Amino acid sequence: MDNAFVTRLNRPPSRRQRIINGWLSRLNVNLRVTSKPYSWGYANIEARVNVFHLASQTFAYDVPGDLVEVGCASGESSTVIQTVLSAHPGGKRFHVFDSFEGLPPPTSADAADGVYRQGDMAAPVARFEATFRRAGVTTLPEIHKGWFEDTIPTQLPESISFAMIDCDLYASTAHVLPHVYARMSPGAIGMFGVYYDPEIYPCDGIPGTYSSPGVKRAADAFFADKPERVSVLYANGYSNGYFRKV
Repeated sequence: MDNAFVTRLNRPPSRRQRIINGWLSRLNVNLRVTSKPYSWGYANIEARVNVFHLASQTFAYDVPGDLVEVGCASGESSTVIQTVLSAHPGGKRFHVFDSFEGLPPPTSADAADGVYRQGDMAAPVARFEATFRRAGVTTLPEIHKGWFEDTIPTQLPESISFAMIDCDLYASTAHVLPHVYARMSPGAIGMFGVYYDPEIYPCDGIPGTYSSPGVKRAADAFFADKPERVSVLYANGYSNGYFRKV
């Protein structure tokens, strides 16, 4: 299927902006002007392209199970997953999980990082639904509202083919990952919304929210005795991660 739809939440530069960017380039100014995106800013185009390719692979290889997104925020990635699913009818369902009230109070393992505060990333259900309308996606996934400790694993589907895990915090990732992994079919793909490894993709001055150090610690600890490994995917200003269930 075509993937140009991932840009629906972003407008291309106008003619005036292209002219300005041309002059900035000639002047060797490392700056470009762009149109304000329709998105709420939680997933850039590169990250959405990564979601598209990974979710599409699970259909290409006929991996059994539903699709899930744990930590959907305002739904930029969700619109991509739902569009891929709609292009491959066959009875699979898409489930999204979020408090829709932002992050819980950071535990000691996360508070020491000094990155997130309670309520960060808050996006109410109404904003999630508005993202779908702006993207022109008419089918909504099954929404599971609540703290992860209350919805996972009890509301997870029995079998999973694709999982986007975007929990931001160490504690949340450490709780969610074992339950999701246990229900993933062989060949299923798990993707981390943020997985930053400075040895693979060094970025000077990267903001804390673009590195989410607790996520990497939780993922690395979990996979230490597993046959899978997490690989880094470029996502412009930050990086995603993914693994394929053996």
